[in-house]
Amino acid sequence: MEGDIEESKDIDQSTMSKRQRKRLQKRQFFVEHRKIKRKEKKERKKAEKRKLQAEKETEDGQEGVSSASDNLTNNKEKLFCEKKKKFRSMNSEHASSLRVAIDLSFDDLMTDRDIHKLLKQIQRTYSINRRADRPIQLYLTSFGGRSKTILDEIQCKYTSWDVHIKEESYGDVFSQEDVVYLTSDSPYVLSEVDESKAYIIGGLVDHNHHKGLCYRLAVERGIAHARLPISECVKLKSRTVITVNHVFEIMLLYSQTKDWKESLVQVLPARKMEGATENGGHKKTENGAQKDEIAEEETDKSIEGNDEYYSLQDLN
Repeated sequence: MEGDIEESKDIDQSTMSKRQRKRLQKRQFFVEHRKIKRKEKKERKKAEKRKLQAEKETEDGQEGVSSASDNLTNNKEKLFCEKKKKFRSMNSEHASSLRVAIDLSFDDLMTDRDIHKLLKQIQRTYSINRRADRPIQLYLTSFGGRSKTILDEIQCKYTSWDVHIKEESYGDVFSQEDVVYLTSDSPYVLSEVDESKAYIIGGLVDHNHHKGLCYRLAVERGIAHARLPISECVKLKSRTVITVNHVFEIMLLYSQTKDWKESLVQVLPARKMEGATENGGHKKTENGAQKDEIAEEETDKSIEGNDEYYSLQDLN
């Protein structure tokens, strides 16, 4: 990463626009600031450990210090084992065969700010799946471009994630007959989940600048598409935008409960719902025009300064 920083410093900024220079400087500051904070955190831990050892030595003598050190080691090992038990691998015997992929082919349609928001949603998605009793097969397709560049810059160690990362598009990873693109613009309702299928979530944060794009692409490519049965199960107070991690979590919960209503109520913010209706069995909405785009409110805060965002080592 230090090499990347030095290389970026050697870039001739005279040929860059004011916005590009500002973005480059912001990234350089973030990476350097992150290294400093990590070093400070490490020093604080060492200081706390030395202080604890000194206090124990004063109270109990050297023998007490040794005993405390042994106990500390045992406690750490116990905590590590307990933490490991929380996570299940996609390759474990408990894992589901259901495949859900996030389509990352839209980098060129997003600003860096929106790509950061998308990457934060992907991190949440990964965290949710790692903690699931029955994790599903999570894919990132069309992985490359600016998304990969940003992840490389902030050293998030994504290569060690328990995720199927593919540079190829979902069309090259899965058979076309197995693909179902999830889009709120589809007139068809996803009444049940077939574990032999691969469900695609569009990795696009666009603030309605490219409304209906995923649906149009699915139609043009002759790919099956469907929307979640939100309006058939819950009543909303307002119309908002659904996030990638919410779509994924709803699919994950349904794969375990086989109950759309329960899955939706658990995931969607309570403040957005007026109540619930009976689980419907409609296959197509009236006139093919009903659209329920639900989800968590987008935050305008960039994740570039969030040191905890990509701290995923404990999930691996």
